Amino acid sequence: MRFDDRLDTALRNVDGVASDSVAGQWRQLIDILAQNPLRFDPSQVAAGLIKARQIRDRVDAEERVSAVESLSGRILSPPLVQLLAADIAPVAAAVIAGARLSDSQWADLVPHLPVRARGFLRMRNDLGARSLRALALHAGGDFLLPGTTVDVPVAVPVAKSRPPVSPAKWDNRAVPIGEVVERLEQWRRDHERTEAPQLPFESEHAGNAQPATEIRFETDDNGTVIWVEGAPRGAIVGIDIARPAFDNGPGPDAYGAAAFRQRMPMENARMRLRGASVVEGDWRMSASPFFDADSGRFRGFRGIMRRPTVVETADIAPDAKQQAEQLQQILHELRTPLGAIVGFAEIIERQMFGPVETSYRGLANNILDDANQLLSGFDDLAMAAQMDRGVLEIRTGTTECAWLAERLAARLQTVSNNLNVEVNLSIADPVRPFAIEQDMAERLFSRLLASVIMGCEAGEVLHGRFSTIAGAVAQNRFHLTLPTKLAGQSEEQLLGTGPASGATVGGSPLLGLGFSLRLVRNLARNIGGSLHFQNESLIVTIAAVQGDQHHFKDQWGD
Repeated sequence: MRFDDRLDTALRNVDGVASDSVAGQWRQLIDILAQNPLRFDPSQVAAGLIKARQIRDRVDAEERVSAVESLSGRILSPPLVQLLAADIAPVAAAVIAGARLSDSQWADLVPHLPVRARGFLRMRNDLGARSLRALALHAGGDFLLPGTTVDVPVAVPVAKSRPPVSPAKWDNRAVPIGEVVERLEQWRRDHERTEAPQLPFESEHAGNAQPATEIRFETDDNGTVIWVEGAPRGAIVGIDIARPAFDNGPGPDAYGAAAFRQRMPMENARMRLRGASVVEGDWRMSASPFFDADSGRFRGFRGIMRRPTVVETADIAPDAKQQAEQLQQILHELRTPLGAIVGFAEIIERQMFGPVETSYRGLANNILDDANQLLSGFDDLAMAAQMDRGVLEIRTGTTECAWLAERLAARLQTVSNNLNVEVNLSIADPVRPFAIEQDMAERLFSRLLASVIMGCEAGEVLHGRFSTIAGAVAQNRFHLTLPTKLAGQSEEQLLGTGPASGATVGGSPLLGLGFSLRLVRNLARNIGGSLHFQNESLIVTIAAVQGDQHHFKDQWGD
């Protein structure tokens, strides 16, 4: 007989958790709740839902979205769906799309969902008759336009019931509550159908409709589409262009979302639509902001969506997409037990529950090093899978070279000390910031340096230098010397190098030099940069902040 105490353990771990660990605890909690095992005590399930709601606001929004999307296909708990559906729109969309509930469960859940979540639920094409009927019963309120009023009959005490009256004969006089109930019941019997009514674009004639090729649209100041021409309103109205798309959900790419935030025109931004077959698929979006003529207040965007041309389409083979998704699922399954191992090893190594012998602390420290190495390899595989699927999120931002150099020195100190390798990083003066956000910059350069350090002999010295190439479009360049045993190899040999034998030092790439260098090269390409080899050294080129963005005009004279 087995006793499942995962939920009880997760609840105990959440209490008193540090702020920097709350995201992992929240992710673990909803992962357990999503499975909805019948052997869990209902009181514990309720306590878990309450705790998840209490610490939700301490978890970054993007982290919440990522956590829910990683559970796609494994969310079997209606109470958890109800809880997450009340979160921000991307979280609600992810949980509605990823939940796997029965027809009766969806039908029972519909009345308790927010209006926005019911809108996401209508986009699913696998709902049963009961769920569709429940959604139809709420359509009158969900699609009520702002400012519209509805006359509600006034209820007064009644001594006896009256015969049912057709709803067409209703008026605004005071009506006994019993009569109201009878009228509603009679109307339901007269109009009950075996299938729930469908939206116009989902009717039986929708199969004959030609797919839309051009859509004109207008948004409000929050980025929500409120007017459309060239496609069914129900398929487009309500789509958000202010937030980038997550996984297979609708939305723009990072460039389009950034243009909206900055109130700048966008041209040929990638846009993905989901739902009706007439609009399903990838689009290219060009739009410009518009402002109130009197007050100058920002009112929204107006623009056009069009289907991409053949040369603009770079589809990934379905098999490759499926393999990447399977890899993401496997990595998630591996992270869960590894995270528990890391947690217990930290408890022992830090003596959080009392004194621990030095030998046991040493073992725990070794476990932490090995686990961190595995997690680093998992991160690399997950990033490669995201790039293969074309869903790697690229956020806007800037990174100062001085800050980056300090972070790299601290992060790589352990591996360089263990291998007895010296790394000298220098910065040209003046140098502009990188035009990428800090997490992406640190991720790219730390993997690059760790890969090269792994190929060094003991006592070698590596030299890295940050500099800026001024011009019409300024670029930052990072020049890194190669170690002796790698300097004589061609680019094909370096990128094809497999896992290094015996490379078990903490911080070194788990998957080998070739994989790590290919990962850095592809990552640089995804952010508009490059990685190439020249004269026994490698060079990374990435866009720099332009002169008019950070007032470098006087310094550079351009």
